[in-house]
Amino acid sequence: MVKRMTLPGLATAVAMGLCLLGASVAWAAKPAGTVASVAEPAPFLVVSDLHFNPLDDASLAARLDAAPAKEWPAILDSAAGRRLSPFGRDSNWFLLRSAFAAMRQAQRHPAYILHTGDMLAHDFRDTFEETLPAHKGDDAAYRAFTLKTVTVLLEALRQTFPGVPVLTALGNNDSYCGDYAVAPNGPFLADTLPLLTQGFGPGLGEGADAAAIDRDWRLAGNYVIRHPTLKGVRIVSFDTVPLARKYKNSCGRPGDTPQDTTLAWLHQALADAKAAGDSVWLITHVVPGIDSYATASAWAKAGKEAATAGQPAPSCTAPVELFAPGMEARFEAELAPYHDIVKVLFAGHVHMDDLRLMGPPGAGVPVLVTPAVSPVYQQSPAFKLGVAAADGSVAHLTTYYLANLVDGPSLRTARWLPEYDTARVWGAPALTPQALRAIIAHIRDSGPARARYRAIYSVARPDASAMTPDNQPLYLCALDQTLVDGYTRCACPQP
Repeated sequence: MVKRMTLPGLATAVAMGLCLLGASVAWAAKPAGTVASVAEPAPFLVVSDLHFNPLDDASLAARLDAAPAKEWPAILDSAAGRRLSPFGRDSNWFLLRSAFAAMRQAQRHPAYILHTGDMLAHDFRDTFEETLPAHKGDDAAYRAFTLKTVTVLLEALRQTFPGVPVLTALGNNDSYCGDYAVAPNGPFLADTLPLLTQGFGPGLGEGADAAAIDRDWRLAGNYVIRHPTLKGVRIVSFDTVPLARKYKNSCGRPGDTPQDTTLAWLHQALADAKAAGDSVWLITHVVPGIDSYATASAWAKAGKEAATAGQPAPSCTAPVELFAPGMEARFEAELAPYHDIVKVLFAGHVHMDDLRLMGPPGAGVPVLVTPAVSPVYQQSPAFKLGVAAADGSVAHLTTYYLANLVDGPSLRTARWLPEYDTARVWGAPALTPQALRAIIAHIRDSGPARARYRAIYSVARPDASAMTPDNQPLYLCALDQTLVDGYTRCACPQP
């Protein structure tokens, strides 16, 4: 999860409900002989950035520390009030329970669940040591508590959806070593391997290459598994955290190059899929491309500094990448030969609801970003319900959000609503590269579409969003300009 400044909490736009539905985009006619995609019968769920903090109620800390993971739900349920985490804080147990219950309400029998990472709360070790000071500096105690936290989260999800495959990607907070610091071949990957494979369920797990999953997860937090419902499609869970700008291999072996290791693994995974005639769904955590929030923040800071110095404000600023310098170009170079088979990339990390298109005109990979359950950065907690098309693309996604968090709801009074559906709000028949190009062009060209995008991005809280009408052009350039040079030409056009 990318850290950002929190903004003042304002009233949730509860009345939005489905008011975003109805706008449309003109679509090019299908070529002669093209058959329309037919949606698969069983929808799927996508959830991201849960950021579970079991220590939200510090009075329970000693009991949780002493108890095995299986006893945690009863302990956590004993907290008074059963209030959900407010805006500005990570997910407590009751927000987690509420989100999972809402997911089940939205779709009782999903075919599978995509989980794009960040299971642990921000600054989790600091919270652990502040709440349990006797364990300050105790790596073994922290490791045991962290593993119980991840176990309880994943078990709660599995118990909400018995037998449904849960396909997990690593997030940057998912580590014993701190933020952006998972160690290759390290203990966190070894300890979480059984939880990962249990999540696949009996049907999907029995047909998987267990040895390859064991090897690849332990090595770098990656794996390949067949798609649960689409024949000839593979799920490739690829850990983009080592590519991130903030990544540090602080707990790994000196001289290791996790970036090289994980990109080489991706190269082989895509080559194997193409050789077998399969398509690919990528699931990951860190979004590729430009960090819109950091770029807009840098522009605002430069403007304030110029005003203080009595100078004119800069018209633009240098873009800030989500990946480390050079890594975005390397990542896209690995994908370039496979645009015909990579149907979609699911990500999270930025906590907002977004979409991007990665690649040149006429090709590209749709990047679909799921907003967070954690409301720490002021967006409404949310998840997505999706339907795949028979050709392997994503037909459409519906975002569900917690509509009354501003009221401080309890587990009983929390109210989740559908916010919008991509097919209805954008008029897209499927979320293909062609469709995303049309959606992005429509957002750029239409004032109402730009306002709609701001509301969608913040999950129904545009007044609390870091994206404003003034800085929105910096966010819009990031939608299809994922490389620095292209983004700079978009955001800083030459006269």
